[in-house]
Amino acid sequence: MITSEYAAIFDNRKQNPIIQTFHISKRYGTQIALRDVNLTVEKNEFLFITGPSGAGKTTLLRLLFLDEQVSEGQILVNGINLQRIRRARIPLLRRKIGVVFQDFRLIKTYTVYENVALVLEAAGKQKRYIQKKVRQVLRMVGLEDRMYTFPPRLSGGEQQRVALARAAAGDPLILLADEPTGNLDAECADMVFDLLRQLHTWGTTVIVATHDTQLLEKVAARIVFLRNGTIQGEIGP
Repeated sequence: MITSEYAAIFDNRKQNPIIQTFHISKRYGTQIALRDVNLTVEKNEFLFITGPSGAGKTTLLRLLFLDEQVSEGQILVNGINLQRIRRARIPLLRRKIGVVFQDFRLIKTYTVYENVALVLEAAGKQKRYIQKKVRQVLRMVGLEDRMYTFPPRLSGGEQQRVALARAAAGDPLILLADEPTGNLDAECADMVFDLLRQLHTWGTTVIVATHDTQLLEKVAARIVFLRNGTIQGEIGP
């Protein structure tokens, strides 16, 4: 049974904005990755976070899906305070946050179908639902005919589309994409980015971390600039 404390995870209509960070900082020993970052993300927003390598973009995304803990400050995701959430509830939160990485992070010994299904199996979905949903998201990314192929036999663009299908399979409220086109040629990058925009039109809040300035020109979106772990400014759509 889901308590009222965590019901907001499943109903993004109850909170506005969907993400807020309050004076967050992240240190690794003496190295400061983020310093005093305040950020607000509205529901169904498409947001770019940009800056040079080492600016803190990846660290910020990791904090948002609790792959890392802040050193200072507070983060609210859909009304849930990430610094106060009980450990047993973290998987419940993560199921509503899809993540796409630059290096795909597919399991090489699993087929495309198995890689995508794994997310739904972890969520306790029934086999019939999983079969239908996996086909649906693979059809969305144009890879339904490759569902029984192993990742090493796919191109980089195809692997990233599988990673995007996996992230979308759980119908996330939020999708975080960390340099999603960084290892792709221009044609494959355009295809992946079109899929991100499609998910956004379906109601998903999309946050893309990138240093690719050409990518920033493909959609009218807010752009937040990070440098040396701090927000240097932003421009609106």
